[in-house]
Amino acid sequence: MFKAVRSERRAANLHKVEHLLQRIRVYPVDDQVAEFYGRLKHVVCEHFGPRDKARRRTVRIEKLGFSENDLWIAAVAQAHGLTVVSTDSDFRRMAQATDLNVDSWLPPADTEAGDDVPNPEESC
Repeated sequence: MFKAVRSERRAANLHKVEHLLQRIRVYPVDDQVAEFYGRLKHVVCEHFGPRDKARRRTVRIEKLGFSENDLWIAAVAQAHGLTVVSTDSDFRRMAQATDLNVDSWLPPADTEAGDDVPNPEESC
């Protein structure tokens, strides 16, 4: 939506986005997803965070190489029994610590670059 609003062909591109959204299912972030998110974040922090419990409580999730947005995406997928299809290596790393189903359609050499923008306000 963001790029459609900023594009030179705003009306046409907004129409395309609206048409796409009518054809796909959008999963809301509800209480069930929030529970999965909390459990997922805990497991990721335990698995990838510092071994010292006091340090683990203050480390930011981005310092562990994850973004909050990716955690929410993974939580939605887990809550609904879905597979995340992404080239973002964060999801493959999450799958090392939990039962997240991840599929990448690109060869491993092409999937190393992440595309996350960290949010420094979020802690483990």
